[in-house]
Amino acid sequence: MSNKFSIVDDDTDQVLGFCKAVEVVQQEMRNDEKCYSLLTLHSFTLSEVCRVMPKIIFSNFYLNFLSKDGTSLGGYYFSPDQMVKINPLELSEETPITIGGYFGEEPLPLANKVWDQLRENPNAYGQWKKLEEKRAWLQIVRLRRLMDDTMRKDQVVRIDGKYIQDEVTLYLALGEAVNGPFGYYGANLDSLSDCLSGGFGLVPPFTLEWTDFHYSFKSKPENHARCISLLFQILTSRGCKILLTD
Repeated sequence: MSNKFSIVDDDTDQVLGFCKAVEVVQQEMRNDEKCYSLLTLHSFTLSEVCRVMPKIIFSNFYLNFLSKDGTSLGGYYFSPDQMVKINPLELSEETPITIGGYFGEEPLPLANKVWDQLRENPNAYGQWKKLEEKRAWLQIVRLRRLMDDTMRKDQVVRIDGKYIQDEVTLYLALGEAVNGPFGYYGANLDSLSDCLSGGFGLVPPFTLEWTDFHYSFKSKPENHARCISLLFQILTSRGCKILLTD
């Protein structure tokens, strides 16, 4: 089994090491309603640079998920409640390392499953449609969000209303339509405005073609009327065209 995670120091960007599995146990609220978590690293091995250091210190770090070729896909910021010091000579891959502290953003239920899908099948369209809890998918594409300075414009972006039943699925559909599988193009109206300003591949003007629009938000359309209105205002104010089709 290859390494699936890396631990990267926040201050130095130094990779401290790698592990094959991670276990997260959430405990009682301790600090400003943040959930205290016990993070256990299984089969942890030090990076080559850290192997020759006299002592390894875990302070604030990123827990990153790795692709099959070992590149970082993105991850979560973790702040230990106290520094953990490790002597490399005493470290054993068979002995797990447990660190208590707080995530900057707690992994949502099913998040690990989404990271695994990103690792195993990063290029297939529509995978998010099959996941029951789609908030985790939006969290992952937002944390992963890849910058793209190509500044594409004058394109037609197509989204299918049959799969858009709330704001989460709206942004999942939009992100995939603009930037492909696991693509990101906003997670709310504010971040959408940021994406329209550049750095995420597509900039105005472009055309949003919303097919099967009448199927969108089928369950409670009145709850999303304001979101749709503001979305259209933002897009048209940037010179975008909106085409609604049944």
